[in-house]
Amino acid sequence: MIRELEEKDFIKVNKLLKDFNYELNKESFDNDFLKTLVYEDGFIKGVLVYQYIYNRAEIDYIIVDNNYRKLGIATKLLKYLEDSYNLDNITLEVRESNKEAINFYLKNGFKEVTRRKNYYKEEDGILMIKNLGE
Repeated sequence: MIRELEEKDFIKVNKLLKDFNYELNKESFDNDFLKTLVYEDGFIKGVLVYQYIYNRAEIDYIIVDNNYRKLGIATKLLKYLEDSYNLDNITLEVRESNKEAINFYLKNGFKEVTRRKNYYKEEDGILMIKNLGE
């Protein structure tokens, strides 16, 4: 089941986010632009954190528990996001070394727009977009 984040989920979701040095807190829960979807099947197996502004979304993170990768959870979260709004596009930024994520996004219709030199201090960031409003 995919649903929006609830306050009771913070501890479980933050366990998944810890590898990215990112944490959701009460302030992020009350933010009208920052949204979080969770994939729950007995417990939270995946998380999609995004910002929704007008007719576009920017993905901050898609994270799936290591034990449940390659089962389509990230694809389902992405599809749910696409179907939830009348979006013109979805954008994101990914480390150039994160080949698994880059391949996932390419497979799901994203295209590389540009590279941001040394965006992550030691490596470039790749800006990607998926146009939906065309």
